[in-house]
Amino acid sequence: MARVNRVMRLHDFLRGREATTVAEIASALEVSVRTVHRDLATLREQGVPISSDTGPGGGVRLERDRGLTAVHLSLEEVVALWLAANLSATASALPWGSAARSGLEKLFASVPRERARSMRELCRRVVVGRPASARVMEELGTPPEELLAVFERAFSGQVCLSFDYRDRHGNATRRMVEPHGLLVEAPAWYVLARDVEKSAARLFRMDRIRRARVVPERTFVPDMEGMLAEAFGKEKKEETLPQPGKATSRREGS
Repeated sequence: MARVNRVMRLHDFLRGREATTVAEIASALEVSVRTVHRDLATLREQGVPISSDTGPGGGVRLERDRGLTAVHLSLEEVVALWLAANLSATASALPWGSAARSGLEKLFASVPRERARSMRELCRRVVVGRPASARVMEELGTPPEELLAVFERAFSGQVCLSFDYRDRHGNATRRMVEPHGLLVEAPAWYVLARDVEKSAARLFRMDRIRRARVVPERTFVPDMEGMLAEAFGKEKKEETLPQPGKATSRREGS
């Protein structure tokens, strides 16, 4: 049986009981005690609230009183919620706006520390700025349908992205970049990246990207602080990264 199916069976088994033991689980699922312990650890890493007691009368159970925190969300789903909350905050003061951030903080607190760290690191790589300027709105095009999925894979997987790019002057080039971050100036968004060939921080607007593909053999370690420091440390002839929260003049990227 595939491990993912076995773990799902274990989760369903726990849902159907107030409490059980590792031995009972092993017998019911026809696996070893060692396998049960390993799969329980997997569920905990995924944020499933499982408690266990040792000694006579001890057992394994789901912490049902923790309610919504028992819902398993992927890293990408957490970032999507974080992005939606921040975009709402930039648009206007909406009801329950502060509750969105509070809810995400509770989510971070409800999962294992290492998983919460991964969630926060991914969120830090997304910068929400001011809404797009009138000039950008007038010329903004539509990104290719496949770009979203390709960008998400490269961004989350920390691998390079290759694409054709046409700058504001109409010059067309083929680029290989490390997608360190994402800048959102609704409804426009930009890839905050290190150009591999030029070894420099650059910004690329989504509607000017074509024929994007993931380059899985080229990995990188995200470094948003380094990218921002490099971009604002000296003048550049091409587009540099924006300082979050402040207006910028765009060259290559917009």
